[in-house]
Amino acid sequence: MPESPPRVSTPVKILIGLLVVADAGFGAALAFGVLRGLSPWLIGGAYAASVLLAIVGFRVSRARELKRGFASLRDLTIGDEGLRLPAGTLSTRVVPWSQIADVTVRRSARFGDGHLRDALWLDLVTGGGIESSVQRYAPRGRLQPAPPQRRQFEQTAILDPALFDAVVERLRKELRHRQLHAQLRGTPRIR
Repeated sequence: MPESPPRVSTPVKILIGLLVVADAGFGAALAFGVLRGLSPWLIGGAYAASVLLAIVGFRVSRARELKRGFASLRDLTIGDEGLRLPAGTLSTRVVPWSQIADVTVRRSARFGDGHLRDALWLDLVTGGGIESSVQRYAPRGRLQPAPPQRRQFEQTAILDPALFDAVVERLRKELRHRQLHAQLRGTPRIR
């Protein structure tokens, strides 16, 4: 599996490169007096349009990358019965809401590509924990290699740090909601 989605897509890199070259050429032509008599408003407008085009291209590219990040979460499913997680190659496991004590972030143990990353874990009420395949992106230079004897499952969703944090927060909110609902359902109403 690839390390992580690139920060900017290749077409946007090409677009930004072309805009930089065009702006540099336009600036050189102005500096050498090739383009005389142009209004300062026209010059400023041309530069502003090229910068705006580069910013819009960059933002569109990042939004597309985040959608790919969401698409990689298809193995992590929230349902009424519990949370469905990958349990290994081609298998899933449903963890009932009543068995989940907390959603935490710890180092990966089973999933990944041979490097230790922060992973999403479910802490159980029994004291154990279940690792999910959702992991936070980190540059290769900051990763530690996993122990060689450890069995690895490579079906890992490596997410941008902001998206990873959003997924963890969403699961914590869902868990709190389910726990509160279970408490309120168990207590009798007094009128």
